[in-house]
Amino acid sequence: MSDDQNIRDDDLDIDESSEESKPQKKGAFLSPLIIRILIILAAVLSMFFVAVIVFIIGSQIIKIRSPEIRPDAWDEQILKTKREQLEYMDLQDPFRQQLLDGKMIQLKITLGYKSKNKALQQELSQIKPEVRDLIIKHLSHLSSDYFVDVESGGSSLEKLEEDFLKQINRILNNGKVERILFQEYTLMQ
Repeated sequence: MSDDQNIRDDDLDIDESSEESKPQKKGAFLSPLIIRILIILAAVLSMFFVAVIVFIIGSQIIKIRSPEIRPDAWDEQILKTKREQLEYMDLQDPFRQQLLDGKMIQLKITLGYKSKNKALQQELSQIKPEVRDLIIKHLSHLSSDYFVDVESGGSSLEKLEEDFLKQINRILNNGKVERILFQEYTLMQ
């Protein structure tokens, strides 16, 4: 048995010596210098991407905090805008008019115009009967359904104001009425 072991050991020695006689590989596929350069390049690229992400997030935060976007700044801008003062002319008698569906409406309105325009003030006082006529004719073409929004906080009075402004300003020569205030509004059954 020892001979068999010796033969096997000799065979192993032969195999080992044959491996030594073959040329050995010098190492990995890439040299250590190239691997170090690639690692440094990967680190620089990752730092660059992190810097870009931080820049984008930071710029978004700055935009949110800028005065053009904050609601507080809106309040400041609204307060800073100077509204021109209007002068008002009452149309003393309230308008009582029957609507298309038989219901009655009662309105009392005031006309607002620029305070510096004395010619317009004089013109409005002269054409009050024409203004009353326009308003009465306009109301006579409406039904009570037109005013349904008013009871629920809708905008039919705003629409009515726009209609009145268009019709009144069409007959004026020395300026225009800027606003109509409703002093009284009653829709009767």
